[in-house]
Amino acid sequence: MNRAVPALEATSATTVRRDGIDLLSFHGCGYLGLAHDRRVVGAAREALERYGASGLASRATSGTLDLHERLEERIAEFIGTESAVVVPDGYIADFAAVTALGRERDTALIDADAHPSLVDAAKLAGFDPIDYGAGDMMRAVALLDRASGQNVILLTDGVFAMNGRLAPVAELSRHLPPEGLMVVDDCHGTGVLGERGAGTVESFGLHDERVVITGSLAKALGSGGGFIAGTAAQIGTIRSTASTYVGATSLSPPLAAAALAALDAIEAEPARLERLRANTGALHRSARRLGLRSSGTFLPVLRMPFDTEDEARRVSAALHVEGIFAPAIRYVDSLPGPDGAPPPPTGMIRLAVTSEHTAEELRRLEETLARHLPDPTQEP
Repeated sequence: MNRAVPALEATSATTVRRDGIDLLSFHGCGYLGLAHDRRVVGAAREALERYGASGLASRATSGTLDLHERLEERIAEFIGTESAVVVPDGYIADFAAVTALGRERDTALIDADAHPSLVDAAKLAGFDPIDYGAGDMMRAVALLDRASGQNVILLTDGVFAMNGRLAPVAELSRHLPPEGLMVVDDCHGTGVLGERGAGTVESFGLHDERVVITGSLAKALGSGGGFIAGTAAQIGTIRSTASTYVGATSLSPPLAAAALAALDAIEAEPARLERLRANTGALHRSARRLGLRSSGTFLPVLRMPFDTEDEARRVSAALHVEGIFAPAIRYVDSLPGPDGAPPPPTGMIRLAVTSEHTAEELRRLEETLARHLPDPTQEP
């Protein structure tokens, strides 16, 4: 069976074109539809003409543009921190933050469901990170209390998008040693959670200088690149010591301009976030009507697990025939089975809504799913 990811020929905020056919799409992470917003696209086009396609050099040499500096100021303002720095990718943001700020740390603790970028960053920084389980607060608190005299660094996602879990960042910060540090990868929370869409930390009302936030500009903000937000001292350390910042070509000017325009759009158009939250509620209500177990109802994502990859692909193919794009993915649970062995891979369809989907499109999705999902009331 060919398991290659399908190539898309064109996209919009709610559709994709594949094999010349336009399909209603419920995939990806463009939660606010900003990648196709005319203001965002126009800003990228203007920057392309003014600066060219590439930053051409490292930020440590001659690769810093006024665009980068304006974007960093806007990110810090939006996230609510003293300072921020942008890098070419969200994955690199974790590398830069953990390797630079973990340099003088003794111990690294990490959530079992943390994104691979945090795991890889911890290893690159020389840690053998201690796994405190998947949101196991009792174990996390015990480990933090044990590390009370150490310079501990704790690594967690803000939103665990593959299982619909929100990290208890406020509770974790309460148990963090005074000299400790917590890095929150908020790729899926930025632009989605919090009163202004500033992310997981804002949603908890947390203000703690020991918390550093990393994120992606390529998801809800619809551009590309990554960021790190924290104190001026923390960001200064990253700029001077993180090899993935010092040695990387700067963020592409069109992407920087697009991210700036996206932040402006979020601020100027709060109704966009309200639409996303309305569609998020509609998606999870549809799930309950279909007999699906709905978790992470704060996130505009519905995870539909299947016993096998083939079953997930069968349903995905049936949706495709009816004009809906919802690709199946391979999923492996992070928790071991009863015998301690890694669980076998299963299948999953991950549905995502945006602020730009209409009520009629959401009804169409529910009606189509109802025709192709197994009836939960029937005995197997």
